[in-house]
Amino acid sequence: MTKDHLHVQIPPEVVDKLQLEPGEEFALTISEKQITLSPLKKKVNTQTISLRWFLIPALVSTAIFIGYFLWAQTKLIPLTGNISIASLTIVVGLLSGIITFLTFFIRQKRSKVASAASIYWRNVPAVVLAVAVTLGICLLIAFWGLGIVFKGASFDLLTAALIYFMFAAILNYVMILLALSLSSSLLINLLILVIIGGIISAMVTNSQLEWWQVNFSFLGTTDAKNAWQFNLTLMLTALLMIVLVDYLFVHLNKLYPKNYRLLTLRVLLVLTAIDLGAVGFFPNTPQLHNIHDRAANYLVYLILILILAIRFLLPQVSREFLVASYGMGAILFVCNILFQTVGYLSLTAFELIAFALAFAWVLLLLQNLQRLIVEDREIYYLTLTNLAEIPTTTKTTVDE
Repeated sequence: MTKDHLHVQIPPEVVDKLQLEPGEEFALTISEKQITLSPLKKKVNTQTISLRWFLIPALVSTAIFIGYFLWAQTKLIPLTGNISIASLTIVVGLLSGIITFLTFFIRQKRSKVASAASIYWRNVPAVVLAVAVTLGICLLIAFWGLGIVFKGASFDLLTAALIYFMFAAILNYVMILLALSLSSSLLINLLILVIIGGIISAMVTNSQLEWWQVNFSFLGTTDAKNAWQFNLTLMLTALLMIVLVDYLFVHLNKLYPKNYRLLTLRVLLVLTAIDLGAVGFFPNTPQLHNIHDRAANYLVYLILILILAIRFLLPQVSREFLVASYGMGAILFVCNILFQTVGYLSLTAFELIAFALAFAWVLLLLQNLQRLIVEDREIYYLTLTNLAEIPTTTKTTVDE
C-alpha cells in the first residue's frame, strides 16, 4: 500500500454552508471504527443561526405574556409573587425553552449526530425533565435574589414585557446549547447539579425547623416545608442515573460485546438508581415508614455490593479507583459501627456521611465508565488546504 497521504474532497455546497476557509484546523476522531471530522472552532454564522432560533420562541412567549396581562387588565406587574414576571418566566418561559430543546435535540438525532443518537427515545423525557427542573431551580434562586434586592418592585406592561423577554431569550439560548452539546459529561454535570441543588435547597428551606435534630429523611416528610423538592430531587437523580447508564453502556457494549460482567454491572447500577428513586417516592411518613427504611437499607447494600465487586465487573479498572473504592467502603463500615454499636454518630450525621460517600463513589464509577469510552478514541489534527493553491507534489492535507 502506498504511504502517500489520502485526500478528502469536501463538496462546494458544504464549504459554503459551513463557511470553511483554507488554514482552518479540524479534529479527526476515530472511535468504534467510525471517523468524525469536526472544526476546532465554531463559526460566527452558527451564532447567527442560534440567534434566530432562540429569539423567535422568546418573542412568541412574550406575546403570550403580554396577552395574559392585557386579558387580566393588570396595570402594574410585580417582579416576584404568585402572578408576576417571575412566575410567568418559570412557567411560560420554561415551557418555550423545553420546546426549543426538543426541536434541536430531534434535529440532532435525525441528523445522526453521535451524542444525540446514543440516547434512546425512551430516555428523552427524563433528560428534558431533568434539564427543565435544573433551570427551574436556577430561576427560583435568581428571582429570590432579585426579590430581595428589588423588594416590592412593580413595572408597567411594556417594561415588564422587556424584562420577561430578556429572561425568555436567555432560557431558550441555554436550551439550544444544552441540546447541541448533549453528552455523558453534560449528563454527569446535570446529575450533580440536580442532587446538590435540590438537597441544599431543601436544607435551607427547613433550616428554621432544625431538621438536623430529627434525621436526614425529615426533609422529605410532611412535617418539612416543600418536601416535594427533596423527594423530586431523589427521583430525578434516579431517572438521570438510568439515562446516563443507558448512554454509557450503549458505547461500552460496542467496545466489549457480550461481556457478562458489564451486563451485571449495568443491572446493579439500574437497581441502585431505581432504589434511590424509591427512597424519594416513598417518603418517611408514618404510613410509608417501613417501605422507606427498606429502600434506604437496600440502597446501602447495593452500594456495598458494587464496591466489593467492582474489581471483577469493571474492565481495565485502575489501582487508584480500587484504593478509593475500598477506602470509601471501609469508612462506610466504620461509620455504621460508630452509629449502631458505639452510638457515637447521630442518625443525621450517619445518613449525611453515608449519602455523601455513596454519591461520590457512584460519580467516580460513572466517570471511570466514561473514561473507557474516551480512551478508545484516537484524535488527529488536520489543516484544511485548497489543493489548487499549492504544487501537486506537496498535496498532503485535507482539501476542499
